[in-house]
Amino acid sequence: MGSIIHNEKKDSLLQRVWLQQIYEEYCDICYGYGIEMEPPVFEISESVKTLGSWHSATRILRLSRHLISNYPWSTTLQVLKHEMAHQLCSELLCDGEKPHGTAFEKACETLGVMPAFRLSAKVSCETVEEATSGSSFTVAGRKFVEKVEKLLALAQSANEHEATLAMQKANELIEKHNIVSLEQGWEQNYVSISINKKRKRIERYQHHICLILRDFFFVRTVLAQLYDPVRNETFKVIEIFGTVENVAIAEYCYYFLENRLAFLWSGCKHQFKGATITERNSYYLGLLKGFHEKLQSHRKNKNCSGEKEESKALILLEDRKLDDFVGLTFPRLRNVKSRGAKVYGNTFKQGVSDGKTITFAKGVTAKSGARGKLLQ
Repeated sequence: MGSIIHNEKKDSLLQRVWLQQIYEEYCDICYGYGIEMEPPVFEISESVKTLGSWHSATRILRLSRHLISNYPWSTTLQVLKHEMAHQLCSELLCDGEKPHGTAFEKACETLGVMPAFRLSAKVSCETVEEATSGSSFTVAGRKFVEKVEKLLALAQSANEHEATLAMQKANELIEKHNIVSLEQGWEQNYVSISINKKRKRIERYQHHICLILRDFFFVRTVLAQLYDPVRNETFKVIEIFGTVENVAIAEYCYYFLENRLAFLWSGCKHQFKGATITERNSYYLGLLKGFHEKLQSHRKNKNCSGEKEESKALILLEDRKLDDFVGLTFPRLRNVKSRGAKVYGNTFKQGVSDGKTITFAKGVTAKSGARGKLLQ
């Protein structure tokens, strides 16, 4: 009996913490999107069917315990925004039309509600499941990712020339697919995923992996923080935005590079005499610089043959659309310059040299733990 009472007290305390976090998220959303609304009464419901609701007469905004406990916090935030859009309609837009009319669509746009979370009148498990699984591949997209996966797998070859050729073909295929999709006017289905290592900081080398993904894989990366309601902690995360195909490939490449850095360091760390952490970070940064230069060199050689001006214009237009999509989640996004990391020169140079030999082989994603699986 004592343990039951203890659990009930712990659960009650956790609910109060959640309510405080929801209040703070509400205030942050209002500030981020420039909305002046009076905070409502927040409640956590026990409903499993209805995951969120807004009651204008009582000014109560409810979120389900089931939602908070069983879905990523990013999903909880989207449901919160959905209900805030209803509040915006009833209190500021004075909307008397049906719950999901043009005024509600305008409110969702104002608050950055993702399109998949705007569709149903009530937020249920079914609608959340549909929204979070809405990143499925098209037939053409699935074939494209399968081809890239096969090419990246070929990069395991012990022959450096063969491995490099396989990687170059994979990058050419990625670029070609994106240009063709733009020229053909295919609808771009943008999504985002979070890389959450449950850490309190993003390491310097992770910043540089993000630069490689941004520069060569048609995605945007944002360094952010995300609340974990189960552990009642906030962690630093990497958000990747782009089309469903490009995000899948970028996520794969992120984990490949992170694993590859550790593997290469384990094979050569005995050569260096300095402080272990600084030596390792110096080597990591050198590796990533060398790999970035390798990809950049390949791109310059390929572009010597010339690229259509129309294609360049389409890519720039698509970049702006992707930036707008990122702005839905981060309306006040800004670039922050940070101090350079302390590095050991010789270790860094060795890393640059070794980085130019990196080729993509099968990696590990956090979702499945399976090697080389871009498609889940």
